[in-house]
Amino acid sequence: MQEKITYRGFEKKRVDFYLASVYKDYSRSYFQKLIDKQRILVNGRFVLASYKLKRSDIIYFEFEKEEKFQISPEKIKLDIIYEDDDIILVNKQAGIVVHPSYGHPSGTLLNALMAYSKGKYNFYLVHRLDKDTSGLIIFAKNVKSKINISKQFQNKTVKKIYLAAVKGTIAENKGMIEAPLGRSLHNRKLMSVNPLAKKMAISEFKVLARRDGYTLVEVRIITGRTHQIRSHMKYINHSVVGDQQYGGSEVCIDGKKYNRQMLHAYCVIFIHPKTSKTVEFIAELPNDMNVIFKK
Repeated sequence: MQEKITYRGFEKKRVDFYLASVYKDYSRSYFQKLIDKQRILVNGRFVLASYKLKRSDIIYFEFEKEEKFQISPEKIKLDIIYEDDDIILVNKQAGIVVHPSYGHPSGTLLNALMAYSKGKYNFYLVHRLDKDTSGLIIFAKNVKSKINISKQFQNKTVKKIYLAAVKGTIAENKGMIEAPLGRSLHNRKLMSVNPLAKKMAISEFKVLARRDGYTLVEVRIITGRTHQIRSHMKYINHSVVGDQQYGGSEVCIDGKKYNRQMLHAYCVIFIHPKTSKTVEFIAELPNDMNVIFKK
């Protein structure tokens, strides 16, 4: 258990902001997760991330123990959208995991990148995509770029646009979903809009196409919560096609079965960590989503 005393200059600051300022290798979201898991106490009491510090508050916390996985090079096909000495963007295929974890010790994007670079670079993860979500994902190739882009995500200045095929016909051409998300009361692995949810989540959507009871939408996430699009679309009764965890179920369209969520990270816009210029990258709609609306 670590112990830290609040010093002058941080009075009235949020406890998650303070810890991220002191321990710069960790983000505010990391400390927010520790708070959710009740691994941070102030003066011996559990607090919310929004707790405002007073001078001489004593903070007790425990870093989450990270399991180390051997990331071995593996020859896995990569669709590289862009690469330079600081970043690499990959168009992730559905069904592949981003990094090693329990249940997925190998066969991940990081394993593929290790083989691709032949040991020349260490790749740093700055954000994630679910296993069955396809599309753009950014990796940093040095610590400086990792910290820079991670802070952009933390400050919510990265613009991320997704494409999703959802069940039902959405009548509106565009709209906004503002609903708080929290752990599901029935399954802690899922997120939901429920009476105990405290973190506000905002999603903007625009209809691109409609056909036979299905709708293709462009979704921009303003807040970036876990499973935000999937849970928000379920909340408005338009679950993502094939998303069995969030009410989408396996469906058959034109004789083809869809048993993974039809969600694609289409576009990302951010500030390049070295040039300080705004950059924009696009990964076109994958075939399994495109054929639904090809007519």
